[in-house]
Amino acid sequence: MQDPSRFELATDANFVEHLYLAANPDVARHVAAGGDAWKHFERHGRTEGRKQLTRAAAGLPGTRAEAKYARFAPLLDASAGAGGDFRFLDKADSFPVSYGAAAHDLGDYDAESANPGLSDFVETVRGNPDRLYLDVGCGRRTRTFDNCLYLEVYSSVSADLVIEPACRYPIADASLDGIGCFAVMEHMTEPWVAATEFARMLKPGGTVFIDYPFLVPVHGYPSHYYNATREGLARLFDSGFERIKLATERNQTPDHALHWQLNGLAEALTDANLREELRGMTVGALMDEPAGSPLWQRIMAAMPEAARATFAAGNTLIARKL
Repeated sequence: MQDPSRFELATDANFVEHLYLAANPDVARHVAAGGDAWKHFERHGRTEGRKQLTRAAAGLPGTRAEAKYARFAPLLDASAGAGGDFRFLDKADSFPVSYGAAAHDLGDYDAESANPGLSDFVETVRGNPDRLYLDVGCGRRTRTFDNCLYLEVYSSVSADLVIEPACRYPIADASLDGIGCFAVMEHMTEPWVAATEFARMLKPGGTVFIDYPFLVPVHGYPSHYYNATREGLARLFDSGFERIKLATERNQTPDHALHWQLNGLAEALTDANLREELRGMTVGALMDEPAGSPLWQRIMAAMPEAARATFAAGNTLIARKL
């Protein structure tokens, strides 16, 4: 019979695979036969109220956040990359900590991004527990790992480091085995600087995992600056990197762009009857409608300026030098 003082409820926030397996011999046997501990927790353990061994019972000191801080503290360097501009705000022996001037909080965002992250990155982090990784712009991850540092520009529930959005990072040179950044670089003021920073922080042989949108509308208030073609993404990492993959993944295929554009366009219309007219058209009829036709003129007339900017095909700037 389990000693209740040695066990705790397993949750998304505290899940540690080997502690979960120590408390659940049936799952351990399942994993030994080729199963997956996290998938078991997702599908069964969460709803069944499964427990895991506590860190104290396993002979591990401190809390999970304290242990993670001790592991990553040697990498934290406010002078790295930023030329000393960062200021260490929250000095503690546990995550989360903050660097630099706070710029955003969750209230600035329409919604907090919540997803597991790119599967290639997740499986690499999971499969290499002795190596160290960084997740830039983590939002709210559905699962976090003790060998990965999660970074944001606001206090997300998953963030270990909260930094000012400067595209420079308070992390030592050549200290990381991998860096993941997913649907984030379009929101950076200087993505080319961030790419240089990623190269600086990676060890020789380290890997970047980048998901970079192209044909998507303006999104992610309070900032969206640069979408990129496949060639534009490649150019950010064409110096000093050996290319492993450059592809359009399942979450990036044209159907996602079309669904986002067409539904967003319809929902933005101020004329409900026109919205239904647009929705009632066949795909062929919509494809046959040339840009600037009377129909599209009516649609543009019923579209607020903010929506015109969100779904625009392009923009024009005229400026005078001061």
